[in-house]
Amino acid sequence: MEPLTGPAAARSRRIGLLMAFSCTLLWGFLAIVMKVASEDVDSVTIVWFRFAFAFAVLGGVYLVRHPGDLRILIAPPLFGVLAAVALTSNYIGYMSGLAATTPSFAQILIQAGPLLLAIGGVVLFGERLTKRQVFGGVLAIVGFGVFYWDQYGTAVVPRETLRLGIGYLMFASVTWAGYAILQKKLVGKGYAPQQLNLLLYALPALVLWPWADFASLGALGVGGWVLMTFLGVNTLLAYGALGEALKRLPAYQVSLIITCNPVITLSAMEVLQVLEPSWLPPDGVGVLGYAGAALVLGGVAFVLLKAPRSSRPASPATTA
Repeated sequence: MEPLTGPAAARSRRIGLLMAFSCTLLWGFLAIVMKVASEDVDSVTIVWFRFAFAFAVLGGVYLVRHPGDLRILIAPPLFGVLAAVALTSNYIGYMSGLAATTPSFAQILIQAGPLLLAIGGVVLFGERLTKRQVFGGVLAIVGFGVFYWDQYGTAVVPRETLRLGIGYLMFASVTWAGYAILQKKLVGKGYAPQQLNLLLYALPALVLWPWADFASLGALGVGGWVLMTFLGVNTLLAYGALGEALKRLPAYQVSLIITCNPVITLSAMEVLQVLEPSWLPPDGVGVLGYAGAALVLGGVAFVLLKAPRSSRPASPATTA
């Protein structure tokens, strides 16, 4: 396919930017809603519901409009299957880490994923880290330490629980990096973004089915179902927007935009704490914590930023 030029290229870029910012906004509120939902539904069931809901809607669309593309479910590519396994592990790890910590903490620590992806690129793809990227990595590590120190000193989450949450979130970061590396290998094989999403939704929904607690879903009231529906719609729209953004923009640009989603989470939590709703999960971040968060996000930005002419393979944006 010939690259777009002129007005068509400009329009495609605008759509890509809109999709990237939409994904960022959706993921910015996702951690808060998942934390509230986890009060009534366990982590595995929430993850299963998100994938099952997204597959049911997207699969229905493909069944009506492009039934031939459903063949990816019958003969899935190996890397697609492995990517789905890695993404499922990422979801469970992140959800478990979020349940043990706070929305702000989870959103900051999961930014370790892009750093691990950069290391994976060096090891697996022979990529070279620039001095700026090494500096960014060090800056982010210092930021993680500062943010953790701030959270460790608060009484919002018990220290043992906080350490357990860190383990889950680091697992989520590692499995996300694995998912992203597999996604790199799938780029250029002719699959449309939404067709690949069919597989990424279907396999986790099928595998997690036996462990889903349907009794807890049946016991939900109207408010609980509103939350669960939001999580399903969020998954469908965010990943759809991400795929379309990556199709139209260099992945490093999409990654930089997506990295801003913790800013939305932190800001939303500050506003909610002023309003003091009864359902608000505890989330104490001090001045030191915000400084650490700024170092983390700035460091990750240094790692992700690269010149448009770079020949290094593109990388997917951070997921949730």
